[in-house]
Amino acid sequence: MSTPEQYAETKQIVRQAMQEEGVSPQALIQIGDLAKRVLEDKSLYPQFLQAVIQNGLAEEDDMDEEIDYEIIGVMVALGEMVKQMIESGEIEA
Repeated sequence: MSTPEQYAETKQIVRQAMQEEGVSPQALIQIGDLAKRVLEDKSLYPQFLQAVIQNGLAEEDDMDEEIDYEIIGVMVALGEMVKQMIESGEIEA
């Protein structure tokens, strides 16, 4: 479990990454939602990989053909964090 300080630091990293990479909050939410769907339907994994690559969150060479549950989990968590940040007014949608 993270402390409030760690959570605040993580949110700051997310804000910086969105600015530096030019990724919109909506794109992160969509990728997070797609990652959730991959957990239910593994045939969506290629579509998930394509979305991650197209949004500049990873290079094609970095991604594996086999399902990488770590990256799926990270993207689910990231999408949820961005939703919370929008709801709290910390970032705009």
